[in-house]
Amino acid sequence: MSKRQPLFGVAPGTASQDHSHVDLEAMESENDRGIAELSERVGTLRGITGGIHGEVESQHRLLDSMSMSMGGVQLSLRATADKMSRVMAEPHKRRMIYMAGSAAVFLFVVYVWLAR
Repeated sequence: MSKRQPLFGVAPGTASQDHSHVDLEAMESENDRGIAELSERVGTLRGITGGIHGEVESQHRLLDSMSMSMGGVQLSLRATADKMSRVMAEPHKRRMIYMAGSAAVFLFVVYVWLAR
């Protein structure tokens, strides 16, 4: 007989070997339940991460489309600013812009005054 203690229970050949066999089965069934619980949790986490991945992809596509549309707006705004700079460079066209702007402000003030 060895002087080393066995990993589970008592040394083989002793009277309590039957109890250790029952203890081993109980530990094994407890481990199986633990593994089943972990497997269920892993499945749940897998579902959650799949949902997060789908949402991230959706947001990524939305941001890409917004970036493309904002690029178009930026080009349009730049073209408008360039045209406005050319118009403002000529004195007679500048006076016309000031008159049109003044008329728009006057009409807005009249609209607000009449809306009361």
